[in-house]
Amino acid sequence: MKEPDVGGQIRPPSPQSPQTGAGPTPADWQPQRGELSPPVQYPPPGYPADGSQYGGYPYGYAPPQPTNGMALASFIVSLVSLFSCPLLGGIAVYLGRRSREEIRRTGQQGDGLAQAGVIIGWCGVGFGLLMALFMVVYFGFIITMLNSTTTGY
Repeated sequence: MKEPDVGGQIRPPSPQSPQTGAGPTPADWQPQRGELSPPVQYPPPGYPADGSQYGGYPYGYAPPQPTNGMALASFIVSLVSLFSCPLLGGIAVYLGRRSREEIRRTGQQGDGLAQAGVIIGWCGVGFGLLMALFMVVYFGFIITMLNSTTTGY
């Protein structure tokens, strides 16, 4: 029988003498009301819970491949070409195509970045060509206006 302790907690029964029986064995021990179960043994951190000695990815899964650096460079150069220097669009297209070939060969990640680099790079090239066309038309118009005012027409 369990008796309440001075602090109001329940005290486990006193051990029985060898003449009256040693009590339950650990294999068939069940916690009684008010008793705590024995602590659960967890594996140390970094080891799998099933007891196998190898950690890492489960069977059938490979670790993710790193992102291709050339694909990232293509994307960054394409953004720079779009917003500041349209002449860099050609470099972005070249880097994007080369990185897509490399990604198909090695299985790395970054195909989306490379494709975005190619598309945005072509947009940068097109924007640069439109600016060049605009400048030719603009300066052609100015030269025409200057010639018409100097000849007196």
